[in-house]
Amino acid sequence: MNDAAWERLVDAIDVKVGISNHGRDERAIEDHPKLKQKIEYLEFTRQGQEFRLERSTGPAMIDRKTHYSHRPGTANRVEYIYDENEIAHKVTLFKKAGADWEPVDMNELSL
Repeated sequence: MNDAAWERLVDAIDVKVGISNHGRDERAIEDHPKLKQKIEYLEFTRQGQEFRLERSTGPAMIDRKTHYSHRPGTANRVEYIYDENEIAHKVTLFKKAGADWEPVDMNELSL
């Protein structure tokens, strides 16, 4: 999702239901701690349920290598290869479940 589309989505949520919290954060990529991704998030309440929408921007994943163990058909681990010069965006929707945020299908957000 490019910057203009993200801004349109944020504006639509703000107009329809309002934004209760927003901010920015920076996190290391799980399997490559030296690489960082920037996180923009906003929280809102819709029909009594709390939601959090996150847009992560970071290095693009260009390859996925599966390493197998000596047993046939069993993957030992998966290695992701990133291109530091290419940027990728990912938008994820979460729903509040107790004290945690659970990922949900984006179709639940239909505004």
